Amino acid sequence: MTSLRALLEEGLRPGVYRWPQAPGANDVRRDAEAEGFGFVLLDTGEIHDKAGFLDLCATAFDLPRWFGRNWDALADSLSDRSTGSPEVVLWTGLRNLLEHDHDTVDVALQIFGEDTTNSGQLRVLIAEETAPDLLSSLPVL
Repeated sequence: MTSLRALLEEGLRPGVYRWPQAPGANDVRRDAEAEGFGFVLLDTGEIHDKAGFLDLCATAFDLPRWFGRNWDALADSLSDRSTGSPEVVLWTGLRNLLEHDHDTVDVALQIFGEDTTNSGQLRVLIAEETAPDLLSSLPVL
């Protein structure tokens, strides 16, 4: 298993990745912060729908109170954060949300992908050992 610290030192580019052998959140946080990155944990293990996902994003990303809890607002809020420090986002529990609301995962992946392309700030790491079809095209760490 490659450590996050080694990946960041080697210049891990902004993007959305599948990380089948991801260590625990505390280890990822420690390595991200040691390399000067912010850390965001998105744990969707208990989330079942779009509303729950957007609530989780509001809390996890510490979005402003005016965050409208819709897809455009999430994209805009992430874009507004693009002038800050780069961040590592560890997404756990994705399979649970995917089983309950495939569309929410699909749209979220699109938004994260667009943000990594536009802002260059996010490295979204999906801790998922097996790749559901929706994740099969993502690069693997």
